[in-house]
Amino acid sequence: MKKESWLVKNDRLWAMRFFEDKFPDKDGTTYMRVHYASCEYRFLYGITPHVHLHESEKMTYKTARELWKSSVETEWEISEKPLWLTV
Repeated sequence: MKKESWLVKNDRLWAMRFFEDKFPDKDGTTYMRVHYASCEYRFLYGITPHVHLHESEKMTYKTARELWKSSVETEWEISEKPLWLTV
């Protein structure tokens, strides 16, 4: 998995952004963070306006890979481009 990756649900109403957490634990362990978002007007094939961020979840790389893999095997597809602006 790259340092940042995006998945969008087939109906294009939900999306996930996977990225490396900026703040490692005190022991230096790094984690992935997943942001979940929706767009009532559907996600475009690139930056989409009117995105609603729902939550952020911190997880190990292994857990993030498992989520990514199980999502792609079901109703999610990989977005080659970012789906919303990030800071």
